[in-house]
Amino acid sequence: MDRPRGDRLTRLMSRLPGLGRGGRFTRQVAVTLLSQVLALGFALATSAIVARWLGQVGKGIVTLALLVPGLLVLFLEGGLAAANIYFAGSRRLGVADLTQNALAYLFLVLPLGAAVFALLYLTGWLGQLVPGVPLWLLLISILEFPFRLLIGGFCGILRGLQRITLVNGVTLADGLVTLLLTVLLVIVVPMGPAGALLASLGAVLVNTIWVSILVRRFGGRLFPRWRRPVLAATLSYGLRGYVANVLTFFNYRLDMLLVNRFLGPGGVGVYSVSVRLAELLWYLPNAISFVLFPKAAATRASEMNAFTPRVLRATLALTGIGAVVLAVVGRPLIVGIYSSTFVSAYLPLLLLLPGIVLLGGGKVLTNEVAGRGFPHYNSLASALGLVFTVVFDLTLIPRWGVAGASVASTVAYGATFAASIFFYRLASRQSALRESMVAPDGLTEKDRV
Repeated sequence: MDRPRGDRLTRLMSRLPGLGRGGRFTRQVAVTLLSQVLALGFALATSAIVARWLGQVGKGIVTLALLVPGLLVLFLEGGLAAANIYFAGSRRLGVADLTQNALAYLFLVLPLGAAVFALLYLTGWLGQLVPGVPLWLLLISILEFPFRLLIGGFCGILRGLQRITLVNGVTLADGLVTLLLTVLLVIVVPMGPAGALLASLGAVLVNTIWVSILVRRFGGRLFPRWRRPVLAATLSYGLRGYVANVLTFFNYRLDMLLVNRFLGPGGVGVYSVSVRLAELLWYLPNAISFVLFPKAAATRASEMNAFTPRVLRATLALTGIGAVVLAVVGRPLIVGIYSSTFVSAYLPLLLLLPGIVLLGGGKVLTNEVAGRGFPHYNSLASALGLVFTVVFDLTLIPRWGVAGASVASTVAYGATFAASIFFYRLASRQSALRESMVAPDGLTEKDRV
């Protein structure tokens, strides 16, 4: 009888240097990686249905409409999810306090999100951000904003409790329900772009209910409560890491805007293929980082100081091997998937690979540092990377075209990795010092304050 695929993946991961042999961390990484791959399959199937039944224009309208709630969550989330991971994992705050605080924060930013949307519409900036999308479709998509925010906050609590399998289940449910509702509302009951947006909204509503039930099982209380110390603590932590999230978003996607500025949509089309294939190598670092963050929050500094370097070496080795494989098969892969029209994406792909490997290691370190309670260091590393991105993009894209964008990204990713190493060493020394100051009653001097 064949073993389940998850068991096979766990056994394979357990043989990798630095990831241990059959431990909880290895199993959680394997499950997360498998979940990410399955979620990707659901997303691709959903995207294919939308593209085939709605055409290029309909697909574009749906993509742009869903961009609006995504950007609102990015800019108004305030680092709440990361703060919940840290405080739930370190046991500095209870699950009841964190769930009530998440609901209170939601009611705090909900009017702000509505005001931002109204301001964008009245000033005409909304039309420039998502041109060609009717307002009534945007009103459907914007309904996702509060529920996405709540799902992120509640999943952060579950991650902090190291309930990784449950969080992965939430992710898979979102993809599967979206796919099923898309089949219903786009194919069976053809509602056009509105059907695709309602399918996405329906999946978000289902997941909100499910994740609420899950956190309640672990002691959550599903009604808002304002507690100033809790809100102050989560905002203090969250905002320090929130800056890193915003800067990272621009660091990843600013090059697309600059390629469009200098080379036009054709250049963006070629470069997007290179980026899409190269970023496949981040699946393993993302899975490891997903598990490492809550582990660092819940584990003694001395243990993490021995554990993290092994994980980093394994991550770099495996993504390096993946980069070599992708370099060998990249050209026929591009032709086979995207046609020979995009064969010029192969050289930019090769130039991206070193930076992709290095930043994969950087992802591991930044999540570990955040778990130790130093998210502001990640903001500094992301700021440095963004500076390199802007300077080298403006210098190299006009000279070398799409290849210049790849080189600029690799340089920026390398600089971010170097900064991540520096800040990891600084955070590991500081957390070890903090640990040495633990009093007999188990409280640090910082906790007493």
